[in-house]
Amino acid sequence: MNDQWELLRGTGMARGFTGTWIESGDTDAVAALLGADLTSRQDCDLATAMTHYRPMAFTERAWLGPHADGWTHALTISGPPPVTTGLTDAGLRFLQIRTMNAYVYDLLYGDGTTTAWATQRWYGEVITEPGSMLEPYLREVGCPESPEVVRSGSWIVEPEHHGRVCLETYLFLTGRMSGRFIDHQWLSGKRALYTIPLPPAM
Repeated sequence: MNDQWELLRGTGMARGFTGTWIESGDTDAVAALLGADLTSRQDCDLATAMTHYRPMAFTERAWLGPHADGWTHALTISGPPPVTTGLTDAGLRFLQIRTMNAYVYDLLYGDGTTTAWATQRWYGEVITEPGSMLEPYLREVGCPESPEVVRSGSWIVEPEHHGRVCLETYLFLTGRMSGRFIDHQWLSGKRALYTIPLPPAM
C-alpha cells in the first residue's frame, strides 16, 4: 500500500488537509448536502483545483467526486472544513480527517444517526466508543508499540511522531471502510470543484 499522506503532501497539501469520505454514490446530492453552490461547479483535475489552495481562507472550496463504489470524497481546497450536519440529517455515514501544519485533529465520523470523534492517546493509539462503526477496523490496526517515555524537565511529552502515527491510522480507517485507499490513480482523476458559501451570520 502506498504512503497515502506522502502522496497528499506531494500535491502541496502539507499546510492543511481536510478530507471527507461520504457513503453515497450520488456526488451531486452530497455537494448539495454540504451546502455547495451547484452553479459554481467546475470540472477539473487536482492540479487545477490546487490553484485555489488556501487552507486559512474565508472562501470555502471543495473538490468532490466518486471515490469508490457507493462512496464520494470531498477534498477541501480552501477555507474551513465542510459542515456535516446535512449528511447526518440525510442518514449518511461519513469520516472526516483534518490537519493543520503538523497538527492532526481527532477524526470526526457519523454513523447516519449521530456523530462522534475517534480520539488520540499520547502514544499514538486511537480510541473510539465501544460498538462504533470504526471498532472492527481499529482492531485490525491494533495497539501501536509504546515508545520510550520522553521527558522535558519534569514533564512527560508526546513522542515526536505521535500525530503522524494517528494520521496513518485515520487514513487506514477511511480506506478500509470505503474500500479504496488514496493512490496515484485517485490523485490523477477529474472531479467537480465547488464553492461552498459561508452560512449567514446569526
